[in-house]
Amino acid sequence: MNAWIQPLARLRDLIFFRAGPQDMPYAPRALIVLLIISAVPEVTFDLHQGNPPATIAAANIGTLTALAALFGLLRWRGKPERFVQTALALIATGLLFELILLPLALVIGWPLPNNAPLNPRQTAALFAMFLLAVWQVAISVNILRHSLEIPVAGGVLALLAIGFADLLGMAIVISMLGAGA
Repeated sequence: MNAWIQPLARLRDLIFFRAGPQDMPYAPRALIVLLIISAVPEVTFDLHQGNPPATIAAANIGTLTALAALFGLLRWRGKPERFVQTALALIATGLLFELILLPLALVIGWPLPNNAPLNPRQTAALFAMFLLAVWQVAISVNILRHSLEIPVAGGVLALLAIGFADLLGMAIVISMLGAGA
């Protein structure tokens, strides 16, 4: 039982800004398992939305591209040994928020039809999604700030760079496979 409690306690501490990536275990296998586990709800939601296979593949390749960008940033800062812990922290917190946000997206009826009025339940769910997304960004910036040993503004820029790499990877895959494939 303790084997599950300690990682969950670390995750709790991460999301409440009481810990950083340095408090995560160095566990390359756990990182791989978590990457696979985190792909499942994303793929399931994409399939539920009727997204084409190219988009689904692109999203997963984008994640790998983002991890490559993270490694590049850590290497640039002379801290490549922090990759596993940093990636584990980012993926674990991302998965937690994804598991919270996906049901809210289903409540809203994502994607919304153009110019569709929102009912109060949809509005509340959308507002909750916004607040959770801001919280997740703050957590990610905190993780990057700690691992790269940079100020908060640098953490924001690092997150933007990683997000750009993710989108670039997705765009390249979609252009290669075709959006309707």
